[in-house]
Amino acid sequence: MKVTCWEPAPAHKEMMNVIWPMLKSMLMAGHRMTIEIKQSKRSTEQNAMFHSLIDKISKAMAAVGSTWTADDWKRLLIDQWAHDTNRKIGKVCPSLDGERIVQLGLQSHKFTTTESSEFIEFLLAWSALKGIDVS
Repeated sequence: MKVTCWEPAPAHKEMMNVIWPMLKSMLMAGHRMTIEIKQSKRSTEQNAMFHSLIDKISKAMAAVGSTWTADDWKRLLIDQWAHDTNRKIGKVCPSLDGERIVQLGLQSHKFTTTESSEFIEFLLAWSALKGIDVS
């Protein structure tokens, strides 16, 4: 069962009227249950917004000679945001054949709604500091 909550009162009602009766029934039947509470993942709108911003940044940087793709810029910008906000940014390691360096790290598909909002704000601020019009 997956329940999405926005406000305390409806969440409490959902827990007492739906979740608890189901949980209690399963426990009484001898089942071992796991309860997981986590923040919602990014929204479709947030995803579209930060990809649009990254695309505009990539195009603006290409106009001044950058050869990096939008995906390259996405990785660089996520890394900079993670560094600037003291988040765990992953690690680098040698490739399986030992010929390259591979970046293992934070990925946008795992962003929460809060992280997505913060990343969008970072992109807007970073663009403004670099003089990039993303409107």
